[in-house]
Amino acid sequence: MFDEAISKILEFIDEKSIFTETYPKFSGEGYRAHKIDIKNFHEIKKSHTGKKIAFIDGGNAEIIKSANFSLSLTRCCYAIYEGNKKLKSKRFEFFTFTMAVNDDNKIHYKAAFFNLDDALGLKETSFSSLDHTMMLGVNRAEISTVANAIRRFAELRAAKIIADGELADIIVLDGNLQATLTNENKYLEDLHESCEKNKVILTALSKINSLFTENGNLLSAVLASVSPLQSWFYCPIADIENKNHKAEMFFVKFHEKSRHVFRFEIFNIQKMKAEETINELAGNCTDPIFVGYPYGLVEADRIARVSNQEKESLKTMLLVKLKSRNIEKYLNSVNVHEILDRISF
Repeated sequence: MFDEAISKILEFIDEKSIFTETYPKFSGEGYRAHKIDIKNFHEIKKSHTGKKIAFIDGGNAEIIKSANFSLSLTRCCYAIYEGNKKLKSKRFEFFTFTMAVNDDNKIHYKAAFFNLDDALGLKETSFSSLDHTMMLGVNRAEISTVANAIRRFAELRAAKIIADGELADIIVLDGNLQATLTNENKYLEDLHESCEKNKVILTALSKINSLFTENGNLLSAVLASVSPLQSWFYCPIADIENKNHKAEMFFVKFHEKSRHVFRFEIFNIQKMKAEETINELAGNCTDPIFVGYPYGLVEADRIARVSNQEKESLKTMLLVKLKSRNIEKYLNSVNVHEILDRISF
């Protein structure tokens, strides 16, 4: 049976290695795809012009969870570089407590914050448990998803702090410039306004590529296979007319020795600055720890990451303090998988 599965995988890979793709495939509305054309590859020429680049990433870990409440440690960080020299970094850290409440006879998830830096400007917020931007299929959204949304909002606020303070010439977010969550567009619009006003270039780089071609292949794999260049950027991908996605999209391979192709986006009104920005970023992608990926994002990820050791330590302290309050009856609503995992070993 296992050999049959392997054969099927190999058959699938072999089939996809014959590239017959002509267009990228978008699932949402507001995208007019351009035909894949070898003429759209452009050589990257690394540059160091003295511009300051701010890299932004976030992380969070759920400390304790039941079906109707959740406590998470949320972090976001910026690291500012000039060339390959780190100038400064800052980490924001706070707790997000989410609880299920009845609002107009409907279940909402209300988020409150503790130890929050006022500079982030996050306000207590709530999401419908049936919010389609957070649901998985037809089921009610899990309460844990709220902390992930809050982390994204915190990253956008950290970027606004950079732009308002003119602390960098270029901002690089981890991810993309599309608003996919309820309330996210407001944070992005505020960031757009700040970047435009202060002439700060706003970009994003996605670690994961899931954009397909019309034949179901990965666009990044197709481009990597047909490119005539060693390090390159590719555009145009599509004309974007989606009001929640004000970006110009590229695919990039920052270093000739890299095995990775990334999706790169720039605020659409700044698209004329894209080539020089890509060349500048390529100069930060030479570290052998992850060649072809901006070291500034590696550093931002490191600072923002919540380790399992930290998570378990906080969980232990919290359970000790709550021991007298019979909290187990709530935790037992979601910990069955943990029990089964322990039994299996």
